[in-house]
Amino acid sequence: MLMYKEATNQTERIEHFDMPKENETIWMFYQSLKEMDQDDILEQLDLHPLAKNAFMNFSEHPQLNVYANHAVVSTFYLGSENYEPIRINLLIGEKYLIVMSEHEISFREQLVKDFTNNPEHMKHVSYMLYYLMKDIVNSYLEVVDQLSDEFLELEKSVFIDPQKREIGRDVYRWKTRLHKLRQYVEAEESIIQKMGHDDFEYANEESGFYFKDLLSSFSRVTTAFDSFKENLKGILDLQMSLKSDHMNRIMKTLTLVSAVFIPLTFIAGLYGMNFEYIPELRWHYGYFYVLTLCLVLPVVIMSYFKKKKWW
Repeated sequence: MLMYKEATNQTERIEHFDMPKENETIWMFYQSLKEMDQDDILEQLDLHPLAKNAFMNFSEHPQLNVYANHAVVSTFYLGSENYEPIRINLLIGEKYLIVMSEHEISFREQLVKDFTNNPEHMKHVSYMLYYLMKDIVNSYLEVVDQLSDEFLELEKSVFIDPQKREIGRDVYRWKTRLHKLRQYVEAEESIIQKMGHDDFEYANEESGFYFKDLLSSFSRVTTAFDSFKENLKGILDLQMSLKSDHMNRIMKTLTLVSAVFIPLTFIAGLYGMNFEYIPELRWHYGYFYVLTLCLVLPVVIMSYFKKKKWW
């Protein structure tokens, strides 16, 4: 892929891997196991069997393992479209960094452009490792920004229609996905910590500061995922609160309507009794009196409710 020569401070493209000479570093990026096998790269390296096995097989979780002459890193790049992690294996040697992803990744060309325009970024294997990890961390930061927008829209939908059943399902789906992503985030943070540690043999004194700065940036991802979990709980609580408030308004309306009709029911029941002598029944204006009373009472009751701001 690219070779850096310290004598000229320039990078040049290479088609196949050959062991770097003095004052040379090599960066190779394969986007499939098949592509790497065509180069027979592992045959040229004195790899420990465990290191070879770790590099050839993609891990289910990010991890860093150090062997006799190499280090193998399993890391994850987060896609911004579906938030699915893309597994990447790194083989770190004294003068080379070999990268293999499980399928094509867009940021490979970005790294080629960066290393071509800034040859000093390939001066030491730790610098190449830093800029690679920086792009991976940026993928997490982009996902954090997108998730923030997603949850804001989800919160808005609660206010628009709190009765929508899909909201609860969406919250559960996001909680499940966040739990899985949070495990990757914790492991990635541990890897960056190890890379920035003084006893990591593939980092020099200067690159250690860069990794510590990268760790500081990545801490925003960890904090964001913790807050997202609380946000989802808050969204669910908000929906339940709005549903309860809606139900309370319905019950309040029904109660007030009942309060209006209870006196009318009493009047109808009173004059509907089968007693032989009820004076008002023989009164010439009795019907109009009861009718007027049935009209005035609701108006009085509703006016009282309005004054109390109950309606």
